[in-house]
Amino acid sequence: MDLGFPWWLRVEHFLNIIFITFLVRSGLEILGTYPKLYRSQHTVPGTSWAQFTVQEEAKHKYYTVGGEYSDYSPRISLPGRGLLGLGRYWHFMAVTGFVTCWIIYFVLLLATGQWRRYVPTSWDTFAQAWQDMLAYLAFTMPQPVDGMVFNALQQLSYGFVILVLTPLVILTGAFQSPAIANHFSRITRALGGRQVIRSTHFFCLVGYVAFFVIHVPLVFLHGYLHETSKMVLGHSNNPVLGGSIFTIGLILVVVLHVVATRWTLADGRAVERLHNIIVRPWSNLLYKLPARMHYDRSNITGKDVGLANTTHNFRGSGRPPETEEYLALMANCYEDDYVLEIGGYVERPMTLTIAELRELASGHSQTTLHHCVQGFTSIGRWRGITVSALLELAGPLPGATDVVYTSFQNMGRDDALYEGGTYYVSTPMVEARMPQTLIAFELNDEGEIPAKNGGPVRLRLESSTGFRSLKWLDRIEVVNRYDIILEGRGGYFEDTDFYDRNQLI
Repeated sequence: MDLGFPWWLRVEHFLNIIFITFLVRSGLEILGTYPKLYRSQHTVPGTSWAQFTVQEEAKHKYYTVGGEYSDYSPRISLPGRGLLGLGRYWHFMAVTGFVTCWIIYFVLLLATGQWRRYVPTSWDTFAQAWQDMLAYLAFTMPQPVDGMVFNALQQLSYGFVILVLTPLVILTGAFQSPAIANHFSRITRALGGRQVIRSTHFFCLVGYVAFFVIHVPLVFLHGYLHETSKMVLGHSNNPVLGGSIFTIGLILVVVLHVVATRWTLADGRAVERLHNIIVRPWSNLLYKLPARMHYDRSNITGKDVGLANTTHNFRGSGRPPETEEYLALMANCYEDDYVLEIGGYVERPMTLTIAELRELASGHSQTTLHHCVQGFTSIGRWRGITVSALLELAGPLPGATDVVYTSFQNMGRDDALYEGGTYYVSTPMVEARMPQTLIAFELNDEGEIPAKNGGPVRLRLESSTGFRSLKWLDRIEVVNRYDIILEGRGGYFEDTDFYDRNQLI
């Protein structure tokens, strides 16, 4: 069998240079907005096993995770400057190309028998790989295995990257999606939980960078023109031509990064439109995966990190409203004064006090994992009533398509990290009717939800990233169009920043 370099393998090699470099740079952008890695799901400040920031955590005052951003340079991350939403757009576009490319490549490996170039058929290969490594360290060239184009060390290292590292990075990337992680909850826990999965994904990034650091010098050691010619022409009969074309290709990759970075910083909305064309067709399929995560009561105690009060350590990701109306509610302990208004495109508009919500909920609760878009997590036991049950009471009119949730909070007035505007989110009806879409009024069986966590009443969207679980809920409105509200993108962060309303990934 000819184990040379067929055209599809050479095309895949070049495309992967593009996809992986974009994944690494956009991945660094995502990591930079919460540059800490944890073993525990509770992500308590001071318990990270690694961090990539010089910022120190405040020890004696409340601070939100929004203040933990590290703005990496656009020369390193894509696009740089702490633009998480745009970094996610590029990451998911590159993921779409990378996964598609790998699946096609894997099928062709099996169909053509080319898998033999990466899979050792004898234990002697491992002993020979050790001898090859010693040869490289002595600056001599090891010989290829009989009938192969690679020596034993190359065969094992390429096989590891393609058949082990790549499936692992795809798996750990997929399980950072709230929709996937909370739907396939047993697999999530079998993999060690959200933060272990996140750390493993980071090690995959380190693995790719290490591979490049070793692979590129070896290409030069074997002969740059000779080796690159194989990856362009399929042979090394004309190394100057092949090497020249490959060099031009590398320059093109650098140009792509420069153009993508500058274009993104200049016109983020254009990148958003491109993302919506490439990513939404498959990300919208995740609406078919309702959350079904159920942690045990014991999981919220935080014993693994020695917590005595988990609710106190449940991270806050925003600052409570400062209106006189909200402060008066807080002063009176909410119970008698808070009223949730449900209206809009419904047959039976209504108002409900917390006592009435509690009676309707009949003790219903769910213990779930909060997925912050930045990366932190916390486990909480939420008592409340499902939005689906409230919609049954209110009776959406024919043609109702979405549910809009509005907060007491004005972002710019109450939280200096953001521009002004009412904090609101919207959900399509399919997301509103998911069994774990909840209107919560109690946390961890310890009474009312603290103000920093969105009390007295908040939304829980367990299939979505955390910022869409709106806090300090004021009213609910059923609508037949969400795209005519304010900027028409379906939420405060969607309107003012660069986040897709579909936050299932």
